[in-house]
Amino acid sequence: DKIQKVTLDDIKHVAVQYLTDENLTIVSLNPKGSLKLKSETAVPAVIGQIQKLELSNGLRVLVREDARLPLIAMSAVFRGGLLVESETTSGITRLVAKSLLKGTKTRTGEQIANQLEAVGGEITAEGGNNSLVVNLDVTQPDLALGTDILADVLLNATMPPEVVAREKEIQLAKIKDEDEKPTAVARNLLKRTLFPNHPLALRAEGTPESVARLDSKDLLAFRDKYIVARNGVIAVFGNVQAEQVMELFEQKLGVLPPGELALRTPPLSPYLTETKVVEAEREKAQAVLVVGFRGTDVFDPDRYALELIDEASSDLASRFFIRIREQMGLAYYVGASQIQTLAPGLFAFYLGTDPEKIESVKSAFLHEIRKLSTAGLTRIELARAKKKLIGQQQIQNQSSDVFAYMTALDELYGLGFNRSQELESKVNGVTLGDIKRVAAKYFAKQPYVLAIVRPPARPAVSKSK
Repeated sequence: DKIQKVTLDDIKHVAVQYLTDENLTIVSLNPKGSLKLKSETAVPAVIGQIQKLELSNGLRVLVREDARLPLIAMSAVFRGGLLVESETTSGITRLVAKSLLKGTKTRTGEQIANQLEAVGGEITAEGGNNSLVVNLDVTQPDLALGTDILADVLLNATMPPEVVAREKEIQLAKIKDEDEKPTAVARNLLKRTLFPNHPLALRAEGTPESVARLDSKDLLAFRDKYIVARNGVIAVFGNVQAEQVMELFEQKLGVLPPGELALRTPPLSPYLTETKVVEAEREKAQAVLVVGFRGTDVFDPDRYALELIDEASSDLASRFFIRIREQMGLAYYVGASQIQTLAPGLFAFYLGTDPEKIESVKSAFLHEIRKLSTAGLTRIELARAKKKLIGQQQIQNQSSDVFAYMTALDELYGLGFNRSQELESKVNGVTLGDIKRVAAKYFAKQPYVLAIVRPPARPAVSKSK
């Protein structure tokens, strides 16, 4: 009850009182031997510009020399993901990504993990909407080891039936778990309705039927088609020298088959012809509402205005949060999200509420979206969103692993490896007029899908005389 009474002014008052330089304590855990006494002659480490190199087979390699810390981040990305899947292969990108790390012709999955853990390293793999990614982190002395393991995984993963069977069990459990989460159920229901007969309607984990059908031959064929030189980009950021990276990667990955770039013409997502309301039931104590519109792709300049609308609609000072949650008390949480892919994706507004309040919250929710679609953002909202979006990007760029991953994706998608350097000017260039035009284009001039997940209706109890 006391938490509910806390206001925005209370938050501001506490932040000003306690989040001060006088109260600040910073603790850091540093690699052994990395701390040195400061002196007037100490020269700060130089961070190099991103260099774009190319192996003999056409594989693009991005290198950023950064000697501030003895760390190296590698990110290998390949076009793939949902956009290359179908109803029968749904979930294959995720399954391939996880199976890649479970053993090669020369190493077991346990040996891969143990060799990296012994030097403080880590390897992960994941599948997304447009891509498959393998990320590997090591410290500076172990560049050769990291490169060898990364190449081994990409070139020589065996994915035998017993390994695939175990990974399928894990993926099937995730599907079952997702089916019990109202937010995931609403999102999947929305996507199926907004993108009929299109890959974006598929679930990243697949369905029980599609995953059950997949086998080792399917996974190896997927690997051989998409993990090829011309379809990939590898970023290596950290305490490295570009010449050394080029030499090692040519030795280890110069034999990767050239192949072809996938998704040169991504499947165009359909336009919705009329507004649709779809519902599902789950035995949960809350209801979820999601309003989804066809969005844009990663190439459209409108993406920057949509990203700012997304940011302005998702924080604790957003009009949705203040009006629907704080003033009207109708929602547990409220926000926005979007999917931008090589094909036009979606923009969604979402909230969670008491099932008894669905009708009243639906009316207020749609009213706020209509206001946004006609009036756009206020000057204060736009300024706040710009500051947050640029600040988040600057923070991300301080982390070599995140920066390497995002830069590799930008290059892979054809946006250029230096897109992050242009983000601030692009975002700051968005005007109130741009916001109003884009809001009207995507939220007022096209139909939407309203997906509702609620608990089943309780049967009426008859009164006995």
